[in-house]
Amino acid sequence: METALARLASRVPGLALGILVVAPRWAEACAVCSAGREDETRTAFIVTTAGMTALPFVLVGGMVWYLRRRFIEAEKAENRERASESTPSQ
Repeated sequence: METALARLASRVPGLALGILVVAPRWAEACAVCSAGREDETRTAFIVTTAGMTALPFVLVGGMVWYLRRRFIEAEKAENRERASESTPSQ
């Protein structure tokens, strides 16, 4: 036979999920619902979205540029080293 505590414990996950689903409505935390009411707020959302969209491209592009530059420098150093080795010393 199930005790009252066991029945309550089996309902807690469902109650917690229900609260989480309803919580944004209680707090009116939806960014999209409140956006557009003021031009400054709408502009801030647009600028932030554009910045967050561009950030990965900038980071990856910067890494590729840095690695390419290092590779070219290493290749030049290797060519200088080979040229100095192939030049006979007097």
